[in-house]
Amino acid sequence: MTQDTTRPAAPDDWEAVLAHSFGQVLGRPLSAYDPAARYGAYFSGNFILESELDRDPVWVGGAALAGREPVVTAHLLLTPPGDLDATELVFDASRSYFLVEPTKFPDAFADDLVALSPSWTGAVLGADLGRLADRHGLDLASADLPGGAWRLWEGRIASADTLLDALRAATGLLGATGPGDVPAGLGDSADEVDGEAHDRIAAVEDDRLRDYLAAFCDPESHDLALCLYEMEEEQDGGPLVARWDGSVDQYEVVVRRIDA
Repeated sequence: MTQDTTRPAAPDDWEAVLAHSFGQVLGRPLSAYDPAARYGAYFSGNFILESELDRDPVWVGGAALAGREPVVTAHLLLTPPGDLDATELVFDASRSYFLVEPTKFPDAFADDLVALSPSWTGAVLGADLGRLADRHGLDLASADLPGGAWRLWEGRIASADTLLDALRAATGLLGATGPGDVPAGLGDSADEVDGEAHDRIAAVEDDRLRDYLAAFCDPESHDLALCLYEMEEEQDGGPLVARWDGSVDQYEVVVRRIDA
């Protein structure tokens, strides 16, 4: 672990340090993004499908879909063991997106489900799905529902709507209130992190934060949990700010502007 020899950031300037550091990661300052817009970090990918975690009833409990209870699962981590300190993810099911098959439900529910979107794609916001289930008296967590009735499509990592908070959520730094809380990084000696990644964030003064974020900048490594490789792409849910790939394409984390 790299020893942090820089001065500790004062509580009132830690967010400024993070904002500058993420600007280095993205290649543009956060001030260049719309400050009035809302942003979120979303987790998806093959791993949750293959493990069937996308059908875990914990996602569709009434309190979870209403946003009253978070979803915490030890099976979804930002990093595999041995790379960076494992960060357990906390999700907001009410702001996550679900794929729902109308034909698996009673006609009245199905009609209301399709009416949620004139151009129906099957993706439903958790809060909308919860309200609809309540209206029709349906328990989406019931084992009696037909197979394939619903599945999680994108899990919203719990955070506020600012771009900085979304980026902190995507990189496991929501709980860090200063350099001392930053998880251990890979450091300059790690073969997985190439020179481009370190050059991109060379202006980050804090050693520990720089070593941690260097891994998230690396466009080549497949061993790291998150690898940045696309930005400014348009997605269905809104313009993409950043996208990372993890564990050899097994999952991805994206940060995007929320237009709806």
